[in-house]
Amino acid sequence: MSDISASAAGSKAAPEPVIIPTTGMGAPVPAADVPNPVEGRLRKAPLRVPDMYEQCSGFTLFGRRIRSLIYSTDVAVIRNSNADAVFAVYPFTAQPAITQALLTVAEAPLFVGVGGGTTTGRRAAELAAVSEMQGAAGVVLNSPATAEMVAQIATTVDIPVVATITKFDDEAAEKVYAGARIVNVAAGRNTAAVISELRAAFPNLPIIATGGNNAATASATVSAGANALIWAPPSVIQLQKDMMERYRAGKDAHDDEPHTSPKAPEAGVEIPVGDVPPVPDITDMPVANVPAGVVSTVPPEEVAKPVVTKGFVSPFHGFLPRFRRGGIGGMGR
Repeated sequence: MSDISASAAGSKAAPEPVIIPTTGMGAPVPAADVPNPVEGRLRKAPLRVPDMYEQCSGFTLFGRRIRSLIYSTDVAVIRNSNADAVFAVYPFTAQPAITQALLTVAEAPLFVGVGGGTTTGRRAAELAAVSEMQGAAGVVLNSPATAEMVAQIATTVDIPVVATITKFDDEAAEKVYAGARIVNVAAGRNTAAVISELRAAFPNLPIIATGGNNAATASATVSAGANALIWAPPSVIQLQKDMMERYRAGKDAHDDEPHTSPKAPEAGVEIPVGDVPPVPDITDMPVANVPAGVVSTVPPEEVAKPVVTKGFVSPFHGFLPRFRRGGIGGMGR
C-alpha cells in the first residue's frame, strides 16, 4: 500500500507558478505617490495647520500619532480644523459644561485644562476625573501647579497629565517624576532653550510647545526636541472679515481669485504666493488680555475664608401653636 500511495502522489503534477507580466494588459498598476485628497463639496477644513508641522516626530496617544494641536476653545474653529488634537485651555475656572460642549464638536483628541493656578487641590482632581469620564484625552495643568498636585491628579485619572513649565529647574523635573506624562513648554522666547535642557534630562519624554508666529521659530522649536507643536489659529472675527472682503470683491468664499477666465502670466513676471498670516505667540497658558477689574479671581482653597452665616432661629422656639379642630379660634367651620 505504501508503494501505491507513493506512486499516486508522485503522479500529481506540481502547480505551475503564476507569472505576472511587467508590461501589457496584465501588468499591475502602480499606486500613486500622493492620492487625491478626499474632500466634501461644502465641508472642508479651511483652517489647516502649517505644512512644516509635519516635520515633527510626534508622540503616540492611545495608538494615534499627534504632531499638531490647535489652541482654541471656539467650537466652529475646532470643527473646521485638521489638527491632530485640540488644546483647550482658557483663563477661567474649568467647567464640565464647557468640556462637554467642546467634546461634542471635536473630531480629534481633546486636551482640556483643569486648573493649576486658581483652581487647585481636591477640586482640580475632581474636575480631571469628570473630564476623563466625559471623554477627554488628557488634562492640562498650568505652570503654578505643584508636583504634589500633579501626583494627586495622576493617581486619580488614567489619561495623561500635561504639566506646563516656563523654565527647566528642579521643580519642573519633580513634576515629571510625580507623574506628568507630557510636558508643555511655555517659555516665550526661551522656549527652544528650555526644550533643549528638558530633552537632555528626559530623552523619551513627550514634549509639546507653541510653534511661534513664523516658520523659523517653529523649526527651531522642533530642532530643540519638541515632538508636537501647538498652533494658534486666526480668530473667527479675522476670518469673517477676510471672507466679507472677498465677497465685496466678487470672489468666492474660499477662493482668492475672482470669477473670471484665467489669464496666462506674462513672461518674466513672477506669480506671488499668498503668505500665511502670522499667528500670535503663546508665551504661557492660559492668559487673558483683558482690562483690570473685568475678570475677578478668587483665592485658592487653602487661603479662602469660609462664609459664616447665622443659623435659622424659629420664632416659636421649639413650640408649635395649638389649633382647634375647626381652625384657629373656631373659624373655618
